[in-house]
Amino acid sequence: MAKTTEYQDKLKGFADRIKAEPAQLPVQKVTPLQPAPKAIEEQQLNVWIPKDLIKRLKVKGVETDQTLKEMVTEALNRYITE
Repeated sequence: MAKTTEYQDKLKGFADRIKAEPAQLPVQKVTPLQPAPKAIEEQQLNVWIPKDLIKRLKVKGVETDQTLKEMVTEALNRYITE
């Protein structure tokens, strides 16, 4: 029975604290929306390339933190604009 009384005392104290303390509202951070990037229409390209070249390309991707798609797209863009 002692536990029930302890619990009730804690509960009464809690109710008193709620009444005495002013309500604190959470502070919300407002950030402006970024415009959505313009979607680029894409099409799939399948090519066969030498196995050692794909291995070197994958290693380069890990070193530069780029995907195969990013590297191939960049290389093709450079080739076309030369």
